[in-house]
Amino acid sequence: MSDLISKTFETIDKHLRFTSIAKVDELKKTNNPFSSWFGGYAVGLHSEEIPKYKNEPMFPLLQVNCSELPYIHPKLNGIILFVVYINSKEIPFDKPHGEGWLIREYTSLKNLEPIKDIKKPDFLKTFPISWKLSNTEGPDWETAWDLTDLTAINESDDASDEFFERYSNYSGTKIGGYPSEIQHKLSIKGEFVFQIGSEKKSNWMWVDNGIGYFLKTKKGEWVFDCQFY
Repeated sequence: MSDLISKTFETIDKHLRFTSIAKVDELKKTNNPFSSWFGGYAVGLHSEEIPKYKNEPMFPLLQVNCSELPYIHPKLNGIILFVVYINSKEIPFDKPHGEGWLIREYTSLKNLEPIKDIKKPDFLKTFPISWKLSNTEGPDWETAWDLTDLTAINESDDASDEFFERYSNYSGTKIGGYPSEIQHKLSIKGEFVFQIGSEKKSNWMWVDNGIGYFLKTKKGEWVFDCQFY
């Protein structure tokens, strides 16, 4: 391996990120309502109503208890638990937070209780989530070009193969790391915080094996995008 290729890898290595990777765990046994859940279960305040879109209730797709995460993204500091709601009519492309999708954040578990009468899609299965840490989450090929000149790696078949073997970029549900982009770089602006993948065990899919991305702007506002094959 040439010195230039080695130095290129060293540069990329400096940009690795920690990531909490979700496993939709059908074998995990828990009755804890405050645990992390995928596919139609959530807690909330008694005073809160289930959010609606086009006069129909949305449903909780993901609940994350941040105390269970092996890595907590800085944008989640101070957040104990959050719930992602989505509508059952359409993917809310270009919709602002609260219109077709919604994230509720809680700084305490106090006064939270299981939400009753959730109307989730019939096909969606509910399972708890287990988490594991990855410290080798790297940028994808396109993003890596923004970090350094990849010409030396690009001109070597062996080095190109090593790039994809060396750096993981999980395409499922995860907190932190890099977005696992499918079609192109994300068009929305903000800091990537987490993504929700197409989770087969829960029968959840964004169109054709897609991914939903959730970013937070400097103003602390959530933004959403989705890509698929």
